Amino acid sequence: MDESHEIKDPASPVTLLLAATTGGHLTEGLGLFEGLGDTRLVVFSEQTTRTEGMGNVYTYGRTGRGTAKTIFCAFCKALFVIRKEKPRWVVTTGAECGLGAILAAKVLRRRTIFVETACRYRSRSKTARILYPLVDVFLVQHAESLKLFGKKARYIGGLFG
Repeated sequence: MDESHEIKDPASPVTLLLAATTGGHLTEGLGLFEGLGDTRLVVFSEQTTRTEGMGNVYTYGRTGRGTAKTIFCAFCKALFVIRKEKPRWVVTTGAECGLGAILAAKVLRRRTIFVETACRYRSRSKTARILYPLVDVFLVQHAESLKLFGKKARYIGGLFG
């Protein structure tokens, strides 16, 4: 049976993988899951002092040698993390880490969600442009952002304030 369509024990928590670079992307991503019951959150991000103290986190090192190499490193590590943790959904708020994780999730046939960051309402981020056709669910935090994307985009309101 395909892993992504396994019958789950209804009493067990849903495992979600949040892939987000440190800083605002990670802050917004963590804000998505505050107060969610019956959820086991696994975080995938860059190796920084911020992620060192976090529980249930997997990290990768930024190569410092360009975006493509960083995305490739994130993709390879995300393949490992997704196989090990078996999340029902892979969620990202963007940047290199998120792009690599979503691509790995698609290879492993996992469901995916992209959330455009709150600072983007007049233009589309590079990650959003790349991932829009690939993700299963595409969310924006500003109603005016809907006109920047196609019919797949859904408005969820701002995560903060």
